[in-house]
Amino acid sequence: MKEVSKRAWNVGKMLMFFLSCAASLAVAQENPAIKQAAYLLETEQPTKAVATLQAAVTANPQDAALLYYLGHAQIKNNERAKAEINFQKGTELDPKNGLNFAGKGQLRMLDNQAAEAKVAFDEALKVSKSKDDEVLKAVAEGYLLGDKLAKEALAVLEKVKGKDVDAAVLKGDAYLKLNDGGKAVSSYENGATYDAKRGLPHYKVGLVYLRSKNYEVAEQNFKKALEVDPKYTLAYKELGELYYQSRRAPEAVKAYEGYMGLTEKPESAKLRYAFYLFMAKDYKRANPIFDELSKRSDATSTVYKYKAYALTESKEYAAAHTAFDAYFGKATKEEIQASDYEYFAKMLQEEGNDSLAVENYQKSFDLEKKDDVASKIADIQFKRKKYPEAAKAYEQLESLRKLTSPELYAQGRALYYTDQYQQADSTFQKLIALQPAMTLGYLWQARSVAAQDPETNGKIQGTAKPYFEKVIEVGLARPDRSKNDLIEAYSYLGYYHFTRNEIQASKGFWEKVLAIDPNDARAQEILKAMNAPAPKPTKG
Repeated sequence: MKEVSKRAWNVGKMLMFFLSCAASLAVAQENPAIKQAAYLLETEQPTKAVATLQAAVTANPQDAALLYYLGHAQIKNNERAKAEINFQKGTELDPKNGLNFAGKGQLRMLDNQAAEAKVAFDEALKVSKSKDDEVLKAVAEGYLLGDKLAKEALAVLEKVKGKDVDAAVLKGDAYLKLNDGGKAVSSYENGATYDAKRGLPHYKVGLVYLRSKNYEVAEQNFKKALEVDPKYTLAYKELGELYYQSRRAPEAVKAYEGYMGLTEKPESAKLRYAFYLFMAKDYKRANPIFDELSKRSDATSTVYKYKAYALTESKEYAAAHTAFDAYFGKATKEEIQASDYEYFAKMLQEEGNDSLAVENYQKSFDLEKKDDVASKIADIQFKRKKYPEAAKAYEQLESLRKLTSPELYAQGRALYYTDQYQQADSTFQKLIALQPAMTLGYLWQARSVAAQDPETNGKIQGTAKPYFEKVIEVGLARPDRSKNDLIEAYSYLGYYHFTRNEIQASKGFWEKVLAIDPNDARAQEILKAMNAPAPKPTKG
């Protein structure tokens, strides 16, 4: 009788133990702190999540499941050592609860120890008999921390019972790692039907479409997430990124302000926010942020770069110059881009330092062959009357594309002024082909030919004669616009005939000059000399 009674007492004790464990797990899963902390983690508020769960653990120190959720939050809050301690406590407190083994596996995955992680995951599934949905999700989330274990995550998630939003989202994440965007979206959309108040599934759908640059559908889903949850932090963040990528700067700024107003660590988002302000050309607000960030001990070269860019755009050139000096001093050779030298050159040009501007435009061009940069180099050199350098710069530009009419005009003159008359002739021929109704190309071609016909023994060969005649032919079609060009052409022909003692022909051209400009001193003087009576011979 005593033996039966003792056995009954032991059975009752065991039954009470199992009921106690089950009740403990049920309490943990129903504990509002877990749901609250999960939302805080989901919306980038890990410190608050940790504090919430620490309070729950203090109130329920024997609850092993709570230790897992606390450790999980600590992982998200970059407190892995603390998470390790809590997972260990949890396994010791309740070896039959698989959550903390799953937590250990997550840590091993983060340490790139996949084999050790699998051992922990297998133990989690073994002690829970693969029947605890929370353990299944924890294991699947752990597998998804790696890049090559998505199929293992899916196999585990197939065992989750019922319509579980988080399981559906994890399935979507797994499909996404397998590059199956269609199934990923379907899984997320299924999750959205399970809980109409969750922003997470809509946000995840938005991410898929943002990745494929389908901005319209992505925007719809991010806005849907905010419609069901107006405080869904990450939807504001990704809307900001979407608007940034699609060059909708003011909207990017507004969305990111929504994000910064909700995230736990707005300081870490300041640089991105400053980028958006920069793109929106709101330099007044961007400059103080870049300045503040540049004073931090961990300031990167990127901060100095955009600080210099923004100061340049706001015409604060002295401060911009200092920022550029700091940037080039901090950045590695690999970090410096062609656009950096180009921006610096732009600032130097505004400062009036054209010489140094050209040097930096050339550095930019050497890194990236851009025609607009080559064009700036040529333009500056020509305006500085550095004609040899300008001629080479236009040649550099011409290696990338055909020159425009103004560029051909400048190139031709640069060649002409450096006595490269044959090359100038060829260049003006190209200008004539583009502008056949304008006298400009014909005139400079004629000058280039004439420059190769020096006067010998008081006479020119007249190789430029047909070219100046062409100037006249074209110029007479629009005489009001071609007066100076016609004067030069008539003058050349007048002089040509004069050197040959063809006085009547010469006079005719000088008279045409005076017909256009009665005050032309040269024509007046030559005609006066021609019309003067011949001197009488003196008696010997």
